Amino acid sequence: MRHLIEILLAIVATIVVLLLIGLFLPGGGHGHVERSIIIERPPSHVFDVLNSFKRFNEWSPWAKKDLAASYTFEGPESGQGAVMTYAANKEVGSGRFEIIESTPTSIIKMIQRPTEGRTATVTFDVGTSDLGVKVTWTYDVELGGNPIERIKGKYLDSSIGGDYQYGLMRLKALIESSAYARDYSDITITQQDLVPGPALKLAGLVEVYSSTDFPDLNAGVADTMTKLTAFVDRNKLIVTGPAQVSVTMKERYRLAYYVVLPVDRTDVPMKDEIEATQSLGGQVLFAEHVGERRKSNVTFEKLQAYANIHGMPFDPMAKAIEEFLPDREAPKAADAADAAPAADAAAASTDAAAGTDPAAVPEPVMIEVTRVYLPLGLPVAPAVDPMAAPAAGAAPTEAAPVEPAPAPTGG
Repeated sequence: MRHLIEILLAIVATIVVLLLIGLFLPGGGHGHVERSIIIERPPSHVFDVLNSFKRFNEWSPWAKKDLAASYTFEGPESGQGAVMTYAANKEVGSGRFEIIESTPTSIIKMIQRPTEGRTATVTFDVGTSDLGVKVTWTYDVELGGNPIERIKGKYLDSSIGGDYQYGLMRLKALIESSAYARDYSDITITQQDLVPGPALKLAGLVEVYSSTDFPDLNAGVADTMTKLTAFVDRNKLIVTGPAQVSVTMKERYRLAYYVVLPVDRTDVPMKDEIEATQSLGGQVLFAEHVGERRKSNVTFEKLQAYANIHGMPFDPMAKAIEEFLPDREAPKAADAADAAPAADAAAASTDAAAGTDPAAVPEPVMIEVTRVYLPLGLPVAPAVDPMAAPAAGAAPTEAAPVEPAPAPTGG
């Protein structure tokens, strides 16, 4: 009996010691986990993936731990107010993430409220370094006054830090695997659903024969538009929108393209190689390219990068579709703009003294403006009738073996 009492006293003493250690543990009331990684892509790419839950399970370290987990989304698709609720097995748990702070290409802060456990703050700090974008993922939780929770908090980093590092490695692989690496943060990109309508289509070709000349798309399109406009006038049609241009071939000495001109109707006889067609329709991304039109492919590549990062499907073989907007006056530098009134006044005074015309001022510098479109969605393969007879001379094909469906995984 005496030995039993001694054992019980030893157990009680051990528990008391542990409680005292937990109670007075330095920093024991706060749990912190932190991991970092370098991603060799523009900050806009990294920020946009983290600022939304749309692609969360493509890099999350917990996604593969329960393939049967369910996820629901609320609020905006990205930024402050975006919410993801998850329900999974015991290893992953269930709860809710909500973005509470979002500063572009800088920081994303979330609140994680697990169904069982303490509310925590999750932060992604996006910074730059000499090697690329440094992403720091931190997890902070208040452990309260429970000594056992405080002791567990001292081992929090070793218990879940590996998951955080694995998630960052998957994030790096996801972003760096993209073939579209253009930084699109310097342009405004808009998504829109266009309604197609009747239009006229005419192909064109520009060729040069001198090593000092280059194919001039502007001149070629202007010539094509002259033919289309003449056809519109002859048939009393009404132009309903700006012309849409797509380059189909670009070589050193040749440039092929076609122009689609939206009109009110196409129930007229077509001639002079003009075809009836439909204007651009469906979901698109578009942005303005300001500058030399021959360099508009840079803006198109930015649209492709944006679509890829945001998980928007598109045909990688699709060509850009462009609208030629009116030329725009080049912006003046801030110092030049401030000095302009004084310079104009001085010039007017000098012109008056010299008897010259003050209206003779330099013409403003004009720059080209092009609206560039990227059609969204993958091309639809033509339907194949399984009962149709094979074409003459075609080799017979064997049916592909049907693999059994995978068994459902347990939750």
